[in-house]
Amino acid sequence: MTHVMRALTLAPDGRMEVVEVAVPAPKPGQVLVQMKVSAVNEMDVQVRSGGWRPQVKAFRRAGPAVTGFEFVGVAHSDGRRIRSGDRVIGYSHVLNGPRTHADYACIDENDLQVVPAQLGDEDAAALVVMGLTAIEILERLKPLRPGQRCLVIGAAGGVGVYGVQLASSQGAEVSAVCSAANGEWVSSQGASQIRPYESEPLYRSGDRFDLVIDTPAKSSFRAAVPYLAAGGMYVTTNPTADLGGFVRSAFSSKRVGYLMMLRSNPAKLARLIELHATGAMRAAVDSVHDLAEANAAFDRFAVRGKQGRVLLRINP
Repeated sequence: MTHVMRALTLAPDGRMEVVEVAVPAPKPGQVLVQMKVSAVNEMDVQVRSGGWRPQVKAFRRAGPAVTGFEFVGVAHSDGRRIRSGDRVIGYSHVLNGPRTHADYACIDENDLQVVPAQLGDEDAAALVVMGLTAIEILERLKPLRPGQRCLVIGAAGGVGVYGVQLASSQGAEVSAVCSAANGEWVSSQGASQIRPYESEPLYRSGDRFDLVIDTPAKSSFRAAVPYLAAGGMYVTTNPTADLGGFVRSAFSSKRVGYLMMLRSNPAKLARLIELHATGAMRAAVDSVHDLAEANAAFDRFAVRGKQGRVLLRINP
């Protein structure tokens, strides 16, 4: 195996660039993973824009890579459960785990799960964090029963599309907020009603949703309350955007779901793989870029109107 690898780092001019560094050595409890495909996430784009400075400083102490934390790859060392040669899916800790936009990274074994052959590299990488987030919402916070109603805001994005798929698989009636251009595609993912954001409000008179999933934090608990059914829940993937909602929900029959998922575990990753195998969740890939095209990938992530995930192909 080579002793030199490529890693994506943040250059002084604020752009991402590829540099060559030594391949890291795994510590006890870690597995050396060769990255195949790693997704682009909002945190990555924010890092490029100068955000997350304390975390970036900590990442740089471990190596030059400062972006990426969800991936599919191949193990190149043995753990207690994972063996060299295993194809694995993983989710490195968001705030203090190693970054994965590099040829290799040393990943905690508890953040890995073996991937079956029938789940391809791109599909596996596209499912990880956004799929796990949808599962947290619809299996832990607010599982839905057949006939219940769900509104997904940002339905063509990563969390949104998997929320549409999973809510639909539970038998819910799903209304989806997305661009008019993406309406047909989102309908094909399981939405029964499309609300184009260019021409329609988020909520309509008479709406009574059992669950509102607000992926871009465009609404709030206060705004959603009149349109929630008794016992209904409002969930945003950015809970810090509506801290007052948690206080208000304490005095209401309607609830705010707190969602802050910083890492995963083998059981949750296995559940994600299981839901894909049953067809309840299907990978949604917007585009795939080579590592050298990282800036184009980050630019694509920041554009409205995507259809699913933006991925970096790191190794064939």
